[in-house]
Amino acid sequence: MLSLRELRSFARESASMLARQKDLADFEIYCSSGQELIARLNYTSDIPSRGVEEVKSSDADGFAIRVVFRRDARESATASEAGDLSLESLRRTLDRARRQAVVDPHFPGLPNGPKALGDATVHPGDLMRAPDAAIVEAAWKIVRSALNAFARNAPSGLSMPGLIIGGDVTLLRDRIALAGSRFPDIRTDESAHFRSSVTALIEALDAKGTASVLGNSRDDLGRLASLGARAVNGALKLRHGQRPSSGIYRVMLGPQPVAEVLNYMVIPSLTAGAFHAASSAYQGRFGASVMDSRLNLIDDPQAGPGAVHRRISCEGLPARRVELVRDGRLIGLLSNFYDAHRLIADEDRRDKLGPQAEPGIEFATVNGYRLGDGGGRRFDANPGTAATNVFMRARGGVNERALHKALGDGIYVGRIWYTYPINGQRAGDFTCTITGDSWLVKRGQLVAPLAPNCLRINATLDQVFGALVAVGNRCCPAQVWGSPEAYYVPAIVVDALPLSAIGPAVGPGSG
Repeated sequence: MLSLRELRSFARESASMLARQKDLADFEIYCSSGQELIARLNYTSDIPSRGVEEVKSSDADGFAIRVVFRRDARESATASEAGDLSLESLRRTLDRARRQAVVDPHFPGLPNGPKALGDATVHPGDLMRAPDAAIVEAAWKIVRSALNAFARNAPSGLSMPGLIIGGDVTLLRDRIALAGSRFPDIRTDESAHFRSSVTALIEALDAKGTASVLGNSRDDLGRLASLGARAVNGALKLRHGQRPSSGIYRVMLGPQPVAEVLNYMVIPSLTAGAFHAASSAYQGRFGASVMDSRLNLIDDPQAGPGAVHRRISCEGLPARRVELVRDGRLIGLLSNFYDAHRLIADEDRRDKLGPQAEPGIEFATVNGYRLGDGGGRRFDANPGTAATNVFMRARGGVNERALHKALGDGIYVGRIWYTYPINGQRAGDFTCTITGDSWLVKRGQLVAPLAPNCLRINATLDQVFGALVAVGNRCCPAQVWGSPEAYYVPAIVVDALPLSAIGPAVGPGSG
């Protein structure tokens, strides 16, 4: 990776050169250096396997420019270049930008940054310098703990168990430097965090268990060993699961399902861009109640417990906490500079936000990020809108025992997948499949495991978050595959959730 000094130096030289271009009214140069390290788990008991694959590394260094032309304040262009951070490369990129300029009637210009940010670099912790060997060692600890747990706890005489350990340990690191005609200084930032997810399959028992963790330090990385044992022990408890029939159930959603629904349904609806496009599931309800009055939802890029730490956005603006939902009411939106301007300037803004929105409301433009597929900051991505650390907290939350008591007779859902909107994002309808870590519950006690992929949830956001039976008092970290955000959420108990059986229904169920 390139150092902050190298990125800062190139940003300064580039800004000086762009400032001398007579046809430019404004400019911005964004430089980044990113790295994704992945150690994949690949253990199978019945066929030869490596256990842990060699570390895969994906590095991306480069820069992007955004320029505004003097002949028309609405005429702008963008272009990027990989690898070559030199003034000659900048000249070629600028020529390319000039040839592809467009006039956008909604273009508000480039962001105005505050005159001073102070120390704009958050300390990224020791993961920034962690060697590849640390990732490999963590992955092997997971595999060894999984095998030890299986040897201790598997049923005796189990031949050809079909034990499969899969997953990964992924480390994301990035550095950025940004300069522009509207910034008095060079803005820099760097961050590093990891995520790990493990799945244990035991084919002979028709069982699956999972475990995941997020972290931002070497100490966190060193505590990954327990993941393997947690996944295997979870699978052993879930063997020969039942397949309930379709019906309306009282359901307890664990942290992972709550995070999954937030990630695919709620967060995409809580952006200025979604409201401007009239595609939000909460269209016309800004300022109104959209969740149970006990719930609060915030995004905080500088939260101590959060895995993702950032001081500035990829638009050079201070990254800060945004309240989205307070006491069940929608009070804030995630936004980048462009989308916030479009929504505020929209002649149909009143209809799109709703009658309860304050007339002079403005939205903080602190969520403009250039993110790659893995969630790291990249020079060749256009500024979009993303959250960082999403916290759902509850007033009057209860402990796990009280949650199970509130559930009574129903189903505990520990993990879902394939979550996506149906009937369009705006309808607020979604579907997902209960994939594992789930149980039938009687009188508040776990009585029988569910088979993997035996039930599908077809519900609405209001059915999940609208009127809760109970909500947990602990914010547990939860990982959603492919998401750039980290989630910290409680378990919740929901009444009357429709579940559809997948395949033949055997065993007890209620309808």
